[in-house]
Amino acid sequence: MSDTPLQVLIVEDDPMVMRLNVEYLNRLEDVTLVAQCGDVPGALDVLERDAVDVILLDVYLRGRNGLEIVRYLQRLGRDIDVILITAASETETVRAARRLGVRDYLVKPFEFERFKVAVDACRRVRATLERLPEQADQRDLDRLFQPARPRQTRSDGLPKGLTTPSLVQIAQAILALDEETFTTESLIPATGMSRVSVRKYLKYLTEHGYLGESFHYGQVGRPSFTYRCLDTSALQGLLTTDRPTP
Repeated sequence: MSDTPLQVLIVEDDPMVMRLNVEYLNRLEDVTLVAQCGDVPGALDVLERDAVDVILLDVYLRGRNGLEIVRYLQRLGRDIDVILITAASETETVRAARRLGVRDYLVKPFEFERFKVAVDACRRVRATLERLPEQADQRDLDRLFQPARPRQTRSDGLPKGLTTPSLVQIAQAILALDEETFTTESLIPATGMSRVSVRKYLKYLTEHGYLGESFHYGQVGRPSFTYRCLDTSALQGLLTTDRPTP
């Protein structure tokens, strides 16, 4: 990796999402926040005077489209990676982002781990380009152009870091709750797990349709997740099988 910190510009007009982006960025090593902007003109001003490696960019920006910034970079031939972080998920926007060479696309709400993957990918590509010899070999090209490999899973079908006994414990705790909706914190006393561990299992159950997830910001601007059981029978089935069936 390069010894130079990654220079990042955040362009976001929602103050709470901006705070979340800054908070997540502060949890990463070797990253410098160059500036925070809430609109297209402000971002273009920063890009004219400062060195930037990565832009965390929203699409809907006070009546303007954030992709204007990507087109500006393209016209000037600037070597800046763009990660879209936006609520815009319509096909037209996705296709436009792909045509314009956007590096990654995160739909709100998003989690720190996904955010970290996106920023780290930009870092790896830039480090590979810095070390690229005059004649690149296939391994160098694969680092630049191959998509990220999927998460490793074990023979029981669970992602790495999750275990069947703990998943069963989480399922039991959810079924024992006498509430229509619940939070991560609701399950900590019954499971004895850390908040981070509980979140991993809830994420798995949400991805596989056992739970529904709602997202909102708390009073201090921190993201909060609320869950509800979508398939009680399937959740109960986890208690009687040796392995989960997505």
